[in-house]
Amino acid sequence: MSDKVITRRAFGQMAVGAATMLAGGLALPGKAFGQAPIHPFADKLLFLEGADQVYAFSHLDQLYATRVIPAGGKVREFKTAKPGFDVRFDHLGQSIDTAAFIKASRVAALVILQNGAIVREDYALGHGRAGKWMSFSAGKSILSTMVGAAIRDGHIGSVTDPVAKYVPVLKKTAFDDATIRDLLRMSGGEAWNENYLDRGSDISKHLAIIAARNQPGAILKHMTGLGRAFPTGMYNQYRTGETYLLGEVVAAAVGASLSSYLSERIWKPFGMEADAYWMLTAEGGIEYGGGGTNATTRDYARFGQFMLEGGMAGGRQVLPEGWIAEATIPSAPAQQDGKASGYGYQWWIDTPGTYTAHGVFGQLIHVDPKRNLVIAMNRAWKTPGEESDYALSGAFVQAVSAALS
Repeated sequence: MSDKVITRRAFGQMAVGAATMLAGGLALPGKAFGQAPIHPFADKLLFLEGADQVYAFSHLDQLYATRVIPAGGKVREFKTAKPGFDVRFDHLGQSIDTAAFIKASRVAALVILQNGAIVREDYALGHGRAGKWMSFSAGKSILSTMVGAAIRDGHIGSVTDPVAKYVPVLKKTAFDDATIRDLLRMSGGEAWNENYLDRGSDISKHLAIIAARNQPGAILKHMTGLGRAFPTGMYNQYRTGETYLLGEVVAAAVGASLSSYLSERIWKPFGMEADAYWMLTAEGGIEYGGGGTNATTRDYARFGQFMLEGGMAGGRQVLPEGWIAEATIPSAPAQQDGKASGYGYQWWIDTPGTYTAHGVFGQLIHVDPKRNLVIAMNRAWKTPGEESDYALSGAFVQAVSAALS
């Protein structure tokens, strides 16, 4: 993989390595300091199979420390449109309808909205409408949106502000000259290893700290110790740690937990139907911004609808003017061969005019403004993400988009 470009294929390959490494469990630090009891799945999240995998993805609060994202007020109810909506598409020589896709792609929940109404809703794998599911890295898109909210509220000056302005411990580190925009685009320049095959990699250390639950501040300390790989802003390379730091920036700027800020600005006023929760770095610690929001699939779809409607919630403009357009333009280093695909402010731009939140194991929030369309899916792929998984998923999204044009 070139250091210059993020690709979902490379992202999936790195995560597949995690499954291999996690077969024996992570090396959990801090045992000498009275480690909290650890759920048997906590250090094997990416390696679980079948019913164990479904349980873990839908009961993350039983595995890790979490904080509630309260819903409240009037629920934004959905009308039902196009009863019996179905698609059939050809993929690798096979004719596949929606039911066959749900089975092949191990879909636990599917919600399709057009014009704010439900076009199709399905549940499988023993999962149901009231169940919550882990976002994995699809949660990065939620966090980046919170950066916009903090700018709109005046807590953050602009994306050109240095991150060290809000998190002073980052001064005289690899992030000393990094701006918020650099981290939104994952171009901080620090020496970061996202290879899950390596027990000593940076992401493996973060996962181990989260599983231990008793080391508040340890992840931030780890980030301050990283060296520099290349000049800030030069390359666009996938680094979960940078999104974690964005969470530190937002929490420091607003003076509240990420969960409470998300609740007050979006979850309550937009009418989410259920409390969500967010995985923490430790008991009582900060939320892990790199991924770990947990919500119903209907509420993930509502978040997509919030974006589709320009960032309005409860009659209030939550995001700055032009934020969504800015956030969904691929940063220059991520453009190849002149194609409009790449990575914006923690959003994937798969096709021109659309943007998508992706998480390993098949989590997805797809937003298509032209068609006034939102597709939310939670899945339990057998691996974090093979090219074949993404190809089938993309074919389904394209088929739905074509049918609802």
